[in-house]
Amino acid sequence: MKKFFLIVIMVMSVFLQGCIDVKLDVGQSIVPPKNKIIPIRGTWKVEKYKIANEKVEKAQINEWIGKSAIFHGDYAIFADEISEEPEYKIKSVDAKEYFLYTHKVSDKDLKIKNKKIEIISITSKEKHFYDFIKIDEYTLIVYIDHVFYYLEKISDTTNQVLIDNKNKMNQNGKDLQTKEPDILRSGVLIGLRTDVVDNTKENEIYRTLWIATKNRKKYPVLEMVNLIVPRKSGFWMIGENRELHDHKVKDQLFAIPIEKNEKPSYEEQEKVNKDIYRKIKFVGNDYVALEYQNKMKNFQVLLIDHIQGSEGIKLSDVVGKHGKEIYLQSAQGYLNATRKQKELYEINEENFSLVRRNGHWILKGKINVGEYEPLEFNINMFPPYKMVHYDELHVSWNEIKGRVPEAIDAYTSPNKDFAAIVTHEEIYIYLIENKKLALKPMEKIKLQEGEKVVMAEWATAGYVEKWENTLYQIGSPSE
Repeated sequence: MKKFFLIVIMVMSVFLQGCIDVKLDVGQSIVPPKNKIIPIRGTWKVEKYKIANEKVEKAQINEWIGKSAIFHGDYAIFADEISEEPEYKIKSVDAKEYFLYTHKVSDKDLKIKNKKIEIISITSKEKHFYDFIKIDEYTLIVYIDHVFYYLEKISDTTNQVLIDNKNKMNQNGKDLQTKEPDILRSGVLIGLRTDVVDNTKENEIYRTLWIATKNRKKYPVLEMVNLIVPRKSGFWMIGENRELHDHKVKDQLFAIPIEKNEKPSYEEQEKVNKDIYRKIKFVGNDYVALEYQNKMKNFQVLLIDHIQGSEGIKLSDVVGKHGKEIYLQSAQGYLNATRKQKELYEINEENFSLVRRNGHWILKGKINVGEYEPLEFNINMFPPYKMVHYDELHVSWNEIKGRVPEAIDAYTSPNKDFAAIVTHEEIYIYLIENKKLALKPMEKIKLQEGEKVVMAEWATAGYVEKWENTLYQIGSPSE
C-alpha cells in the first residue's frame, strides 16, 4: 500500500512541474487580465493595394493610400474611424483556403507565401470594427469593398499619434464607433421560375419580386411578369415562349429593353427535328444560364444580347484560358473520385451552368456518357464577377437554420440590413442587426408550388429609389 501511495505522489509531482504557473483559484482564473494582448500593437500605414474586382473605381482606392492604422489597448484607429476599448481576437487559418473560400481569390495572386496566416478581428462592445490579415510582423492586409490594402508597420509606438488622431477626429465630429449611413436603403430583384406539369403545352412561368427597405422599414413588395433584369442600358425583360412545329416542342428565349415597350421577336435559327426545351437556372446582368434539352439534359450559358443563339459560350470565354483547364481537371477529378469508367464520355467546357448551394452561386458542369444520363460535377472555381456581381452572406448559415429550420437558400443585402430566406413554400424577409436575424420576419411571401429562385440583383443607396420609381410603373403590389 505504501508503494502505491508513493507512486501516486511521484506521478502527481511530474504533472505539477509543468503547471507551476497555473492558478488553481477559480475566482482568479476567470478575471480578465489587466494587460490586453495586442498582436498588432503599433502604428501602421497603407502603402499599396490589390484590386479584386475590376469594376472598382481607382480614384476611390487612391484615397486610402497613406492612411494610418494605430492599435492600442484603449483605442484602435483606422483611417477616420476609432473603436474604443477594442478586443483583439486571433485566429490561425490556412492561407490558401481562407483567401479562396472567404474572398474568392488565390493566395498566389496576393503573393502570400505563408501556408498559415493570422486573422485579427477587432470588436468593441459587440460591434465589429475590421478584420486584419497578419502576414508577418511587418505586413497586414485589410479587405474593403473588393480591394486588398497592404499596411506596413512604421513604428512600435502609438501614444502621440493616437492622441493627435483622436483629437483631430473629435474636432471633425467623427463618431468613435463605426456607424451606418443616416439613410440606409436596400432593395433586391428576385427572379423566380415555376415548372409546368405538362411540358408539351406550356413553358415554364417566370416572375420577379421587388423587395426594398429604407432605414429598415419595408416598401410594398412589387410583382412583375417575366424576369426584370437591371443592366447598364436600363431594365430588360427576359422570358420564354414555347411553340410547336410538326408536333415538336421548341422553346425560345427573348430579351428586350423595357423602355422600348415592344413585343419579343423570334428567329428561326434551329431545325426542329427533336424537342428543344430550355429552362432558365440563373440570370445575371449579361448572362443567362440554362438547362438545355435536345436529346439529353445539358447545361448552356448564353449572352443576353444574343439570347436566341443556339450555341452556348465556353467557360474560358468568361474567365480566360485557364477556365478550360480548370473545367477539365474538375471533370476528371470527379470521374476519378467516383470511379466512373464508362467507355464513352464527352467533356465539353460549354456544358456548364450556375446553381445555388447554401446561400451561394456555384459553377456546375456535365459530362455526356453515350446514351446514359449526363454526370453532374462541381467546377472547382467561384463564378467570376462578370457573371455574379454580389454573392455574400452576412449572416451565418447556422444562424439562418436556427431561425428558419426549413430554409433551403438565403440572400442578404450589401448593407447588411435585411435577408431574404427561401423555403419550399415561402420567402421570409428578416431584418438584420449585428449579423443577427430579428426574432420574427417582417414579411412572408407565398411561393408557387415548386417555384425556384433564378436571380437576385441588389440595389443600394440612391439606386433603390430609382429602381422603385421604374418598377412601380411596370409592377403591381404582391398579395
